[in-house]
Amino acid sequence: MAPSRHGFEGGIARRALLLVTGALLLAPAARAALAPGEQELVRRVEAYFNAIGTLEGRFTQLAQDGRMATGRLWLARPGRLRFDYDPPSRVKLIATDWRVIFVDAAVKQVNTVPLAQTPLAFLLDREVKLSGDLAVTEVARRAGEIALTVVRAKEPEQGRVVIVLAENPLELRRWSITDPQGFTTTILLDELVTGRPIDPALFRFHDPNVFGWPEGW
Repeated sequence: MAPSRHGFEGGIARRALLLVTGALLLAPAARAALAPGEQELVRRVEAYFNAIGTLEGRFTQLAQDGRMATGRLWLARPGRLRFDYDPPSRVKLIATDWRVIFVDAAVKQVNTVPLAQTPLAFLLDREVKLSGDLAVTEVARRAGEIALTVVRAKEPEQGRVVIVLAENPLELRRWSITDPQGFTTTILLDELVTGRPIDPALFRFHDPNVFGWPEGW
């Protein structure tokens, strides 16, 4: 039986919320030190992200159960990110200042979490550092791509993000986050443009519970 529209959109909303709060709760595996060549790749990836002031493009969100959603994203470092999901979904994610706001207009719900608690917070830092508070536990190279597995250095069991980039030239292609039940959500990126000015108004949030829900939100 095909899922109802409410069930489908609810699934999209849950997967979108995972982008904000997702974590993988597994027994921590022993981590071997990265080889010198792998450490150099990590430094290249850090330099790539630190050279990006703005980024925008299209995304496709794939869930492990086969559900799919599409939309547009904007990123402006430091600290700002926005996902707008295409209709019929009515979901938006907005990172601004110290918080990430999740809006599901279908059920008129707004949730806010601290930016520091989100899996991708390090991509929005003023300086991206994949060391210190973070650790790269694995570097894989295959078919012209680099895949980095990133965890919190002191709490590796609380979260894992796998970031995949084209290697030559470096370009962000996708990332995956897994929830506590082992359910993986992947974001594929397309039509990326970097360095183009982005209207700061995109990252301003006017709470619809205070100012009213606009038509078509």
